[in-house]
Amino acid sequence: MIREIKGHHVLFALIAFFGVVILVNIIFVAQAFRTFSGEDEPRSYIQGIHYNDVLERREAQAALGWSADSTVTRSGVRLAIADADGLPVTGLIMDAYLRHPTDSGLDIMLDLQTSGAGLYLAEADIPAGRWTLLVSTPEGPPFEMEQEIWLQ
Repeated sequence: MIREIKGHHVLFALIAFFGVVILVNIIFVAQAFRTFSGEDEPRSYIQGIHYNDVLERREAQAALGWSADSTVTRSGVRLAIADADGLPVTGLIMDAYLRHPTDSGLDIMLDLQTSGAGLYLAEADIPAGRWTLLVSTPEGPPFEMEQEIWLQ
C-alpha cells in the first residue's frame, strides 16, 4: 500500500533538512572559533602604515652587507654575524624569538647573549616541529633575519 504525501509530510521533511544543515553550520563555526581566535598579527594596521620605514631599514641592512649563520637545536640557538669583509660583528643587542606557524601562544622568546666575537647564543628548551627564527636589532645598525626551521 502506497501512502499519499501530504503537505505536513513535506513541511516536516524541509524542517528536518534545514535543521540538520543549520546544526552542522553551528558546529563548524564553534569549532572554527575555538581553534583560531582571529587575527594573529598584533597591530597589523599600524604595521601597514609604517611599511615604508621597513623598506628603508632593509635597504640600509643590504648596504651593510652583513651575513648571518644560525644553528638551531633542541637546546638553543647559535647565531654568528659577520660584516661584508667577513669580520665578526660585535656589540649588537637583538630581539629574537621562535615563532610557531599556527599558534602564537607557543612562540618562544630567546635571550641572545654575546659569546665571543660575532657569536650570539641563547639557551632554550625547543620542542620538535616547525619554527621560524626571527632576529632583529631594535636600536643601532639595522639587522633582521628570518629563517624557517624544522627540528626533529
